[in-house]
Amino acid sequence: MTKIAVIVDSSAALPQTIKNSYSIFEVSIPIIFGEETFMGGKDLQTVEQLLKVIEEKKLPGNTSQPSPAQWEAALTQAKDAGYEEALIITLSSGISGAYNTACLVAESFEGLNRIEVVDSKLINMAAGDQAILASKMSEAGKTMDEVLAAIENYKENLGVRLVVNDISHLKRTGRLSRGQALVGGLLNIKPVLTFDIPGDGKIAAIGKARKMSGAKELIQEAFEKYLAQADYPVRSYILDANDKKVGDKWMKDFQAKYPAVTFERGALDPVVAVHTGDKSMAIIWARDYNSYLD
Repeated sequence: MTKIAVIVDSSAALPQTIKNSYSIFEVSIPIIFGEETFMGGKDLQTVEQLLKVIEEKKLPGNTSQPSPAQWEAALTQAKDAGYEEALIITLSSGISGAYNTACLVAESFEGLNRIEVVDSKLINMAAGDQAILASKMSEAGKTMDEVLAAIENYKENLGVRLVVNDISHLKRTGRLSRGQALVGGLLNIKPVLTFDIPGDGKIAAIGKARKMSGAKELIQEAFEKYLAQADYPVRSYILDANDKKVGDKWMKDFQAKYPAVTFERGALDPVVAVHTGDKSMAIIWARDYNSYLD
């Protein structure tokens, strides 16, 4: 049976226990403060740690993409572990060059029978779940083509809403690609953002609210439209950027309102929080990856 190694970047925010359980390899994304570089998932693992560095350095920080050498090292690690094929899943190509770099490395790497690179079109557990799905299917004896088909279907049934407390971070790092006119120049608003999953994976502003409670209502409207057409089990993640109180409140409310959905709590990772800022909230929903193996 062909063994498929799954490789992600650190923005997937997979807990170490999950990476260990599914033998998922990880490449760190650099977080840069002036002349100093910290590695996401290693040097900085939480938003709280990120904010501490921002305070110490008096710099807002930015991110870069993993180097070709990092992708090569991960593929070599997979080869040395006995894998015959590798599947790389990167954060959205709409906000990072990681996908293109990984593709170039995959084309020239020798020692594996097949290497595929997937653009997750998203971040955090939306990419992480694609890695878990791929690992589960590989363990079940599925082929690479079957895994790729399942991931494409997963992305077709995937949604995200992101609420930022301060839009200036996305503007500063250049990650807000569309909808700037919707939120530009307005103070004291909570922009509601999404990723263009069917398209180029870029971030777009699609709504706004004066308070987090108003943003939550907009998200619930989109979530209910999604659930109305979903004929499969749904898994959803509620994520916060250093605002556990709000995250826990949203979790409690969503669980009560939508009992048929499997909800999980989590946190935005430092790589994402550099661009979204403190106190951001995100909700990801998708077809439950377990249903692909039923």
